[in-house]
Amino acid sequence: MVAAELADSGCEVRSLTNGLALEEMLGEGGIDLVFLDVQMPDCDGIECLRDLRAHGFTVPVVIFTSLNDPERRRQAQEAGADAYILKHELLDRLPELLERLLPRRTGNSSL
Repeated sequence: MVAAELADSGCEVRSLTNGLALEEMLGEGGIDLVFLDVQMPDCDGIECLRDLRAHGFTVPVVIFTSLNDPERRRQAQEAGADAYILKHELLDRLPELLERLLPRRTGNSSL
């Protein structure tokens, strides 16, 4: 659903299934914003974010989750998340997140 909303907003969306593929894609460049679920099949989204930051990636990252846990929110912020959003709020918050976190767009941005 989120990918469809992003595409409708004029973004080029790339969906990945694991953190390693994300790191490889970020290394190729052209990614303007990353959305990470806290619970991914191969890793924890916050751990993935820590790894990205440790490797020097500065792209904005939105962590999303169904867990309304203040400790996890704190961990995400300390790891370098630009936003921590509950899944049920994500679609409503997309316009604000795109406005705040994406560079001014003349064409499509990749997510």
